[in-house]
Amino acid sequence: MAGDTMGVTMDDWRDVLGDGVVVSLELPVAPSARAVTASDTLARLLESIAALEDGPPVRQKDEPPAPELQRLEMKIDLLTDLVSSLLADRIPRPAGILVSGEGLVAPAALIPPDCDRLELYPCHWLAQPMVLELGPLRYRDGRCGAPWRASGPALRDALERWVFRLHRRDIARRRMRVDEGRADPVSGSRAP
Repeated sequence: MAGDTMGVTMDDWRDVLGDGVVVSLELPVAPSARAVTASDTLARLLESIAALEDGPPVRQKDEPPAPELQRLEMKIDLLTDLVSSLLADRIPRPAGILVSGEGLVAPAALIPPDCDRLELYPCHWLAQPMVLELGPLRYRDGRCGAPWRASGPALRDALERWVFRLHRRDIARRRMRVDEGRADPVSGSRAP
């Protein structure tokens, strides 16, 4: 991604973000005093989020989901909402960030100079943060960037897959907005 909503480009932060996929988004993020999330725990967390967000396998149109499965999904949704609402006051405010598998760029006011760990909440419905260790901080133009101090290729791979999924979702949303703009507002039909 060449640009972003924060007014800076990826090229401005290539030393932090690397050459891979970069996404610009708003997520709850804050300095942390918690222990760094272990690589295998982080990888499982991100894989679980991906499985939940991708949903169940596609069924045939004439094959409705089993009622037991529908009830179980509703119960899980309810529990997730309940836990998230109970912990809502502990979740930091979302901030506009650039994130890649290699690092992060956030508003400078968010990351103090002595910060070595960051809590990053990977999705809006989960009150469980990823606590990532930061490399050297770099301040420029009101922003602070830091590479992840990743411990091993498994962690970096998990972060890169997560960022790629966010990037893919962002592209799909933009396409939907463009497609919606092409619909004829009077008849609801698509323009040629």
